[in-house]
Amino acid sequence: MANLATPRPTAPAPVAAESWIDWEACKYGIKFGLAGTLAFFIALYIRLDNPTWAVITTFVLMIAQYVGAVAEKALFRFIGTIVGGLMGYLLTGSLEQNPVIYLLLLGSIVGSCTAMMGQSRYPYAFMLAGLTTAVVAGNGFGNPDSSWKYMLWRIEEVSLGIIVTVLVQSTLWPRFARTEFLANVQKAFRDLHQCFCNSSRILLEGQNPSALARIRVFPERITALRTLLEFGSKESSAFRKRLPIYFDVTTCLSRIGNAIATLSHTLPADSKYRPCLAEPLEELHHAIGTALEDLGHPSTTVESRSKSREAIHLALKHFEEAVQRLRHDIALKNVTVEEALEVGLHGLAMDSVRAQLEHIHQLVDSIPEKPVFSRQEIDALLPPLPPPFWIKAGVKSAVATILAMVISNWLNPPGQSMFILGAWVFTAFNAASPGGRGDMRAFHYVIYATASMAILCILLLFATPMMASYEVTNTLLFAALFLWGYLTYKTRGMTIPMQFGLLSIVGVLGLNAQKPVQFQSIADLFFGIVLALLLSAVIQRLLWPSLPQFEIRDRFFEFIRFCQKILAEGSTSLALWERARMTLIPSEIAQRSSNLTPPLVPPGEQEKVSAYMATLQFCGSHMLALSGNLSPLLPAQFVEEAREQTDHIANLWKSHLEAHTKSLQTAIPAPVAPKPLEEAMQKWTSWVTRFRTWMLANDYPIIDAFRILGFCALYIETSREISNADRQLAELKLSSYLGDFKL
Repeated sequence: MANLATPRPTAPAPVAAESWIDWEACKYGIKFGLAGTLAFFIALYIRLDNPTWAVITTFVLMIAQYVGAVAEKALFRFIGTIVGGLMGYLLTGSLEQNPVIYLLLLGSIVGSCTAMMGQSRYPYAFMLAGLTTAVVAGNGFGNPDSSWKYMLWRIEEVSLGIIVTVLVQSTLWPRFARTEFLANVQKAFRDLHQCFCNSSRILLEGQNPSALARIRVFPERITALRTLLEFGSKESSAFRKRLPIYFDVTTCLSRIGNAIATLSHTLPADSKYRPCLAEPLEELHHAIGTALEDLGHPSTTVESRSKSREAIHLALKHFEEAVQRLRHDIALKNVTVEEALEVGLHGLAMDSVRAQLEHIHQLVDSIPEKPVFSRQEIDALLPPLPPPFWIKAGVKSAVATILAMVISNWLNPPGQSMFILGAWVFTAFNAASPGGRGDMRAFHYVIYATASMAILCILLLFATPMMASYEVTNTLLFAALFLWGYLTYKTRGMTIPMQFGLLSIVGVLGLNAQKPVQFQSIADLFFGIVLALLLSAVIQRLLWPSLPQFEIRDRFFEFIRFCQKILAEGSTSLALWERARMTLIPSEIAQRSSNLTPPLVPPGEQEKVSAYMATLQFCGSHMLALSGNLSPLLPAQFVEEAREQTDHIANLWKSHLEAHTKSLQTAIPAPVAPKPLEEAMQKWTSWVTRFRTWMLANDYPIIDAFRILGFCALYIETSREISNADRQLAELKLSSYLGDFKL
């Protein structure tokens, strides 16, 4: 952690003119083209029977742009290919004459492998096992005695693609997740420093919407950092041994971000706090900001971190002295409890940031020379079972594979091998493709693909004689792969056009232009892909269609369920994977809400959905912060009364969240009377007023007093957000989320 940031800027850096060429994308495109062309050339040179599978391997492996991710995928691809090949061979060779048992077992294997892609520690191995099973079964269907050949050919070709891709990714402009993790941690500290500097001024200077907007998206960056951690652990044993420490640092970053997000209140212009606390607060803000900046600097040292802690402690001492002087001012007792709560919430945020900074210092200063590696933190991020989305995807892919096999045997359509493979690929991956569109417009893609394939096939009728030349074929392949890599450099995952393009390129290479290409071969390519897309579209739209409005609704259900679990069982009841899901859900909803456009929903609905999710996100983070933290700070004589009131407030929150769930389920508003919560807040404010008077009279420790007032303020803040969420939900056109209005 000695290298945690870029050099500290003394002035804003000038913005460089944006180049019309993305050079990083160019490098990626060159690597993509070189890997695919080299794999295809070697496969032809050593006369492998189906060199296109070597190209497919480079396609899929190159999508993982980090060396660690490629190494992991290469290993899992090899294992998955062997396991899938053996399963496909055993099924086809032994049970092909018993079609009912054969198809049921084939569908079970393919469906289970697809479902496990959404949960497993080894999703890529399961994906390849399912894919290879479908490929071997599809090619050996009708000729089971030769299915072992397809198994061996596929293992050979995949092994070649793995070797070439790992070699290219590791030697030509390699990207290492471990170095990008440290660079992104550096940037996270810099951004937190800027957010803190802007947000900490809100108490005295007024609202800063841009600062609040920036900190709201911070949880997504923590998830990205943890993904880099996992990939980095595959690249370096030294990095892997420090994984628990780095993981703990990301947790501290998340908590600092949550604390900064609470800095959203401004004191009245005539507040008694302003003249007395402005200077010590400025000193405290400066000390904490300097500590964040120091952690974001490459030259941070044990000494600089020690000085940062000393500066924070000195600023806290001055702050306590200022508050102590203010306590002797009779005017302080006339300050409204609302102002005291706002200052208390601010003080709680400062104390939380301080505690996390000190913990980070402790972690960084005590990194052992030979730490012990543990996968516990990474494994804890995985759910125990595949989520419902992937279970449904597994069932749909199983149905698609079985139907494709039955149709191939019954109707004997052109392009049977591509038809079976494409049916599985499009059904398994379309709904999960980037962009959040899901199965919406599935039939539109059939039309687009039919037109595109018609044009491609017409071109092939004239181009195949030229492709008989190795030079022309390799040049065209390199150009296509370079363009692919350049255009998809910033895409994470396989979009529907990418899936279509992958199968098209592989199908063209499979024509083998070194021999005269018959018209029937081109027709096989056309019908294989088009029929696969058509079958996939029918299954996608008839069986649990994954539409943006449905997925948004389900993610609201999931987030509300996590909030209810916090209220019922405490924050410690949430597994680490559930906390990770809470940080991911808002970005998943934002991605899908971009597809909520007229006429599917009324104008402005997308903004309303985003606002509702942002409010729920605030509620969730506040509930996590409050869980079990107030009672231990209170004097014994106040604990019971406070617990009774906070339990009552939590029960009211649960009733509101239950109403939200019911409203989303039925598309009929199920409002909860706001009066009980308002009355509970009035009673809570009255109790806080009495307790604050007691603290002033008894000269209660200042820092503890601010912590208590801060947590008390969070109860009021969360109640306001719950009421705000009630109003926002009432404005949503729920019928648009429960109906399928757009094919």
